[in-house]
This record gives sequence, structure tokens and C-alpha cells, in this order.
Amino acid sequence: MQPSFLHRLTLRQIEIFLAVCRLQSYSRAAEDLALTQPAVSAQIRQVEQVVNDTLFDYVGKQLLITPAGKLLERAARDLQQRLVSLEMELAELKGEVRGTLSIAAETSAQYFLPSVIAPFLQQNPAIDVQLAFGNRAQVLKRLADNRNELVITGSPPNDRTYQFAPVRDNPLLAVAAPAHPLTGRQPLSFLELMQQTLLLREPGSGTRLAIEDYAATRAVKLSRTLQLGSLEAIKSGVMQQLGVSILPSDACQREIAHGELVVLTVEGFPLRRSWCALNHRRRQLTPVSARFLDHLLQHGIGPTTATNPTR
Repeated sequence: MQPSFLHRLTLRQIEIFLAVCRLQSYSRAAEDLALTQPAVSAQIRQVEQVVNDTLFDYVGKQLLITPAGKLLERAARDLQQRLVSLEMELAELKGEVRGTLSIAAETSAQYFLPSVIAPFLQQNPAIDVQLAFGNRAQVLKRLADNRNELVITGSPPNDRTYQFAPVRDNPLLAVAAPAHPLTGRQPLSFLELMQQTLLLREPGSGTRLAIEDYAATRAVKLSRTLQLGSLEAIKSGVMQQLGVSILPSDACQREIAHGELVVLTVEGFPLRRSWCALNHRRRQLTPVSARFLDHLLQHGIGPTTATNPTR
């Protein structure tokens, strides 16, 4: 039986190929791997000869992966992940817990996740952490592309491909500046809140999705909105009275405690949500990721309370 073409690929070639996929550039991949660009190009040509297909195409100056390249990328990520898991399993046989924890989380998780990771690393000093932040759409894509095996999200997809476990309360609060006219007109209806300019994240944000879903259930149109690129920009905009916003409690606790933001009393609020740990249903977690998930389930859960010192 003639050996498969995969037997003619080296692990180094797979590493180079995945670097080009990730960075969408031969030159950036070369810099990342401490190689020359000609060396990277030569290795990609050899891989293309093995698979007998083109893996990348240029459209103008943009490097795009071909359909054949996407198939190889998926298989290469699976192989890479399996080798990482093997390394951890071999360490377990020796009674060791070591390896890399690779997770991605929605941006607003940055306000609590480090405090959960810190004790985990104290208990497991031989584990390294690679943590990526992005909006909901970005972190779900990282999970689908096998770039991370665990994702922390506030809005799990309705997809049986994945399984999830709630790990922490994530209430959404309606907030305004202390001098905003609404602070003196409480309690409010949701419609009254939406008659103000609403500061929002970009499409793809989990918080924005939750707000849009809630507005749809109340048959309320989001007609006056101002899109800002980050939670910090939104908080600053609210404090400057550009409008009101609906924010994760974790993201605005400091400003509320210091009297820079006021929690508005709105019918139906806070919006009740949970942070969830999400992973592929049919892919076994590496020992390191499984240990961290157990840690999350034991130590990540906890209600986040908001107090309003101005009321």
C-alpha cells in the first residue's frame, strides 16, 4: 500500500504552513519563526507539491487561503492539538501537570478572568497560559478553527457541536452619568431608556447581541445608537454624557464605586446572563484545559453585585 502524502509532510512544514495561515503573510510568518521569507516560500511550495494543490493565492496584495488550504489547515490544527495533548498526557504518566493553557474570551471577561487564572497558576506553576481576547464572533471563530480549545463567552451558540457550562453570573446594567437627566426620573421603562442615545459595541459583540435580542422581545427599536470600539470608550462616552449604555457589571464596578457612573433602575433590569466555558462536544480536552475547567467550575462561579453610592 502506497503511503499517504501526509507521511511526506514534516512537523516543521506544518508549523510554517499554520504560521502563514495565521498571519496571512509570508514575511510576517518568516519573522515570527526566525526564518527568511525565501525559506518560508520554499517550504510552502514543497507542501503544495505534496498535496498537489495550491494553498494560497494573492488577490491584489492580500494573501488568501484556498479551499485546499482550508482543508489542510483544519487537519494541521487537529494534528497540532493532538500532539499538544500527547505531551501533557505523557507528563501525567510521570505525575506532572505541565503544558500550555490556550483559551480565548470575550473582551468584557478581562475584568474578572485574571483573578481566576492567578490562583490556578499558583496551584500549577508548570503551566503556561496563552489568553486571547476578542468579541463574541471572533472568539467563536477561534474555537471553530481549533486555535483555542476553551472559550469564555456570555452568549453560547445554539449549536450541538459545542457544549458549555455556566461559570459566573454576568448581569448587564443600565448606566448613565450622575448628571444625566434620567438619573432623576427613576424608575424607568425600557422604552424610556431606548429613547436616549445608546452607546454600543460593534456587531459581533456578545453584549450588543444580548441588548438587541432583549429589545426584539420587547418590540423596541434601537433607533438612536452610537457605536464605539471598546468598553473603555463606551464608559468614557457615558461619563461625558454622550448617551447611556448597557454594560456587564464586571466592566463598570470601579466607575460605579467611585460615583463616575450611576446604575439606572429600569424595568426588567439587570439583564440576567452567565459567563460560560465553551468547548467542542466531541473533542476531548487536554489535561491542562480539563483541569482549568474544573477550576472555573469550583472558583469562577460567583454573583457580581453592583452598588450605587449616589443613591
